[in-house]
Amino acid sequence: MKTKILLAVLATALPVPALAQTAALTPFAFETQVSRNADFDRTALVYPDGHELKGQVNPNTGDVRLDGVVVDGTAYGPDKLLLVTGAKIVQDDAVDEKRGGGNLTAGFGIGADSDPLVNEGTGSTTPTPEVLAGAQGNLNLSSIIAVRENVGTAIYELSFDQPTDRLLVWERGNSGDVQVDAIDDAGKVVATLLVLDGANDGDAKSTYTPTGVIVTTYVQEGFLNQGQELSAVGLKSPVAVKTFRFTALQQAEGDGAIRYNGPDLKVIGLAS
Repeated sequence: MKTKILLAVLATALPVPALAQTAALTPFAFETQVSRNADFDRTALVYPDGHELKGQVNPNTGDVRLDGVVVDGTAYGPDKLLLVTGAKIVQDDAVDEKRGGGNLTAGFGIGADSDPLVNEGTGSTTPTPEVLAGAQGNLNLSSIIAVRENVGTAIYELSFDQPTDRLLVWERGNSGDVQVDAIDDAGKVVATLLVLDGANDGDAKSTYTPTGVIVTTYVQEGFLNQGQELSAVGLKSPVAVKTFRFTALQQAEGDGAIRYNGPDLKVIGLAS
């Protein structure tokens, strides 16, 4: 299945060199360190009708501030983290007849806009590149780019002001595959990896590692997520670059269909 997925990506996304000519991004594990605001009033943020915890306060609402990461026993604080400063929508040809837009979506934690602990982006079903960059350009792990699961291809790029050879990626729910490409200043793919969630991937295991951190996501009324655990993976590039491309495919259900199932991502760089 991995071979079929990769061939479909190469046929659908921007032209890239054949796999044999392109280095692989090397995955690595890291520990996520976060804080929540103990003084934030969550009493009105309760689980809705139909939820097994209906009426109870959702403790995972509000901001989730990234305080640092630990890689191979070395701690990196906020001063060593690079925030996204630019974004580009390469392709989003899906159609969401219910909510509008395609598959790209920006969201933040339920109630995070009222929590002063750390800033976040905006929620939108029709995000501009500026909205995507705003969702990523902060230390709030609840502020993400979510990809819906309509039939189509979603490709976007995220950039930093300075090059990095280590990318930190969080995925809400451990429930979405994504192809990640490192792009040099000439627009060439210098390294690539198909990150897997381990579901419907044959015998392949998940590339991600659970973090124990649960986030909620609000996009608009009626379009929210009451809480899922973040999983994470670090990606090491053989060349430091400023730009990374993210590709998600979703074919119509059926035998052999390629379905990445909507990767919902937070992306931060690690200073070289």
